Amino acid sequence: MIGANPWETRMFQRILLPTDGSQLSRDTAERAVVFAKAANATITALYAKPVGNPENYGDLVEPAVLDRLVSGSDGKSKEYLGFIKKLCKDAGVECTTLAVVSDTPWEAIVNVADDCNCDLIFMSKHGRGGLSSLLLGSETYRVLTHSSVPVLVYRPPEVDAVRRKAKAKEKERKRA
Repeated sequence: MIGANPWETRMFQRILLPTDGSQLSRDTAERAVVFAKAANATITALYAKPVGNPENYGDLVEPAVLDRLVSGSDGKSKEYLGFIKKLCKDAGVECTTLAVVSDTPWEAIVNVADDCNCDLIFMSKHGRGGLSSLLLGSETYRVLTHSSVPVLVYRPPEVDAVRRKAKAKEKERKRA
């Protein structure tokens, strides 16, 4: 609800922070917690555990491998979400954690953002480009295109530095 002075209204109160446990996700979580503290917002940390239904994967994944993947996901979710929970506790930011089962993480992110009345999704982009991005797709891109909730895409400075360095090398190679 907007008060008499709109500048007194907090813009973001409930932030959804999805994680896949990668170093980039951890770096993003650190930045998100700083952001949440500054905004006096709460965080809902989310991990989308893989679905263990062999029909979803056809012959692409051996059943034994799929079983190991799914059974290991409970421990992973505790580890990944525990990391964020500790960051929040140390910073004095209220945090809830949620692990959902989904074979499409982007859908889980969009659905949880809606279900939990989040007003911002704070996530990273892995920075894959070219054929890799085309083949693997981009969960961030899918969230951006399907979410009615605003999405803040965080890219750590070192990711941009690596990308700029690679572009400079490519330009130099083309000149030669």
